[in-house]
Amino acid sequence: MAMGLLKRFAQALKPAPVESNDQRWRAAAPLDRGRLGEARLALDHRGRGLALWENGGSLWTMPMGPAASPALSRLPFGEGVNPRLALNPEGRGLAVWLADLGEERQILGKALGAGEDLGHVVFRTPGLVRHLQVAVDRRGDALVVWLHEKVGRIEVMAHSFSTRGEAWEKEPVILGLPSDPMASPRLAANQREHAMVLWEGQDSLFEGLLASHYWPSDRIWSDRPVPVVAHAAHHHQVAMDDHGNALALWIHAPYGQRGALEASFYNVQEGDWSEPVTLTTSQEISSPRLIMNGEGEALAAWCQRESGGVSRLFSKAFRRRAWEPGVECLDQDEGRPHDYALDMGPDGRAGFLVVQRGATGDHVSLRTRQGVWSAPRIMGSAPGSICESPRLAMCPHGTSVLWTQGTGDEKTLVLVDSH
Repeated sequence: MAMGLLKRFAQALKPAPVESNDQRWRAAAPLDRGRLGEARLALDHRGRGLALWENGGSLWTMPMGPAASPALSRLPFGEGVNPRLALNPEGRGLAVWLADLGEERQILGKALGAGEDLGHVVFRTPGLVRHLQVAVDRRGDALVVWLHEKVGRIEVMAHSFSTRGEAWEKEPVILGLPSDPMASPRLAANQREHAMVLWEGQDSLFEGLLASHYWPSDRIWSDRPVPVVAHAAHHHQVAMDDHGNALALWIHAPYGQRGALEASFYNVQEGDWSEPVTLTTSQEISSPRLIMNGEGEALAAWCQRESGGVSRLFSKAFRRRAWEPGVECLDQDEGRPHDYALDMGPDGRAGFLVVQRGATGDHVSLRTRQGVWSAPRIMGSAPGSICESPRLAMCPHGTSVLWTQGTGDEKTLVLVDSH
């Protein structure tokens, strides 16, 4: 084990390639300031996209991207919190968010570019809504997934939107009934209308991950969830390629034992999940992320720490339906990693955006990968303050990144584009 760790750190110390010279960066631009909530961004294949964020209960949006003009013109989008945004390569997309109406909580959805001023009410409940997600396929059809908790009942729910007449299904469907209110459904979808949702299941008969599959030809979900792995699995991630194959990633940490980061591959032709493989073991594993492009190339990233040591960030690549040997250390002692984001373009180019916490304040750095990781590039810093919530979007024409810095009424949303 010690020799393996030494090898990983030796690999990390090798000189990294510099970022490609054909990628030029605009100056960092502040988009908004105040008591900022969540922010999202998405790009189409032409390098145009949107940023969507919340400030004091109001939602704002702005056109952005490497191919967009650098004019900063934010527009009001509505009232609400927790915005989510999805955009397909052709620029069709959907935004969803939460809003309160008296004692009622609502999920609202709006097709981007549609003429309606207000969002459509996707779901309403006196209960709680968590883990809201959205995905859009090549037609612009969308799936929305969330966890609904009301007295005595927890539901994994889904609703669909069709561009044919810009119509929503009459009612959302219930995919499963996890007993744990901390269950976190994860949605994976591709451009060919395939999708699946994974969540943690735990009852007297089963503990592990369950999956519900979406059949695009009939626009229905599978009639019952199927097991992915039959042991405790937490902080799971799932991603899908354009053929309908998928990867799942999770942490298996039995009480009193070393944690393991495990993964399984779903073969769409066989309709089955593979036996789990262990990517790494450690005293503490956290913050797993997983990304996959349409060709089936994928990257996993995570934090791990041994007793008495510092937390480090690692990545591992997946190609041709197999994990490549070895792992790569990503943080390079530039400060303690606090949060990070991953993305991958259709050409396999990947990006890693990380907030690192130092003694004099936080900074945000970006590394890109086309076969190997580049050296880190500092995108911004907050001397004497903090950075949070990094967001990253990549397309064939460049890269866009967002983060917040500062606190309270002085929190600022910052955008940087390449072009």
